Amino acid sequence: MTKKVYKIPYLGYHTRAYVLGNLNSGIPLIILHGGPGGCIERYEPLEKLAEFGIPLIFYDQLGCGYSKVPKNHKIIWNFPVFLDEFTNLVRYFKLKKYNVLGHSWGGMLALEYVCNFDHKGLEKLILFSTLPSTKIWNEEHIKIFDEFSPSEKAALLAEKDGQKYDKKEYKKAVKKFIKNHVGKKSTELYPFKRKKFPKTNKEIYEKMWGKSEFFGTGTLKDWNVESKLKNIDVPTLILSGALDESSPRMNELMNKEIKNSKWVLLKKSHHIGYVEETNLVIETIKNFI
Repeated sequence: MTKKVYKIPYLGYHTRAYVLGNLNSGIPLIILHGGPGGCIERYEPLEKLAEFGIPLIFYDQLGCGYSKVPKNHKIIWNFPVFLDEFTNLVRYFKLKKYNVLGHSWGGMLALEYVCNFDHKGLEKLILFSTLPSTKIWNEEHIKIFDEFSPSEKAALLAEKDGQKYDKKEYKKAVKKFIKNHVGKKSTELYPFKRKKFPKTNKEIYEKMWGKSEFFGTGTLKDWNVESKLKNIDVPTLILSGALDESSPRMNELMNKEIKNSKWVLLKKSHHIGYVEETNLVIETIKNFI
């Protein structure tokens, strides 16, 4: 299926997006990528949804992937900008109805949108390996400290508290955490047509989230929509991996609080279930939509 690429004007720059399928032939699914600072190109396996007649909109958030912005723009890396960019995209494509899939940070963005803003036109929501608060994320990761040596634990906690830490031990702990809960980064796991991707924008990632996946210590450290989940008024599909850094407790909480929701646990997956169990993910999303 042919990709149609768009450059959508935003804040004097451009949001780079691509579309698969006919936006007028059904309700499109907008994909919100992880990060903050990641890229949409890694979500190529989800393109299979277009084979079932689901129009898809993929886009790189501002400063990410091919939505280029010069360095040292820390002032614009915040929720209001990324939310406004999303609504700008909806307006640009003149979407009266749409579905949203948010993965990881993209799920936080989707939750912030649906919990705190007018989301007229949003038909269905998919929360994929995400979290309802940074607080619960940090609490859950302290629970898995048995996976680390005493020196690795000390380094992780020191970094979290803004103290000096042993960089060598910290690096070892983060590498172990990624292997155990995020999934392989090597291209051998990715069945993509392409093998290289735009690098994560560390300026965005470190400002908003922190130094690593383990603890949220950046500007998002106090982010929390747990008390607002009960107000979500659209059908919601929750996906997560059994080995995911988005732990079962996080997803169980969202499933319990969001009235019209269904949670599917991907038993063989880490944080990148769309790669590790692609066929099951595609089938589940197709049936939900």
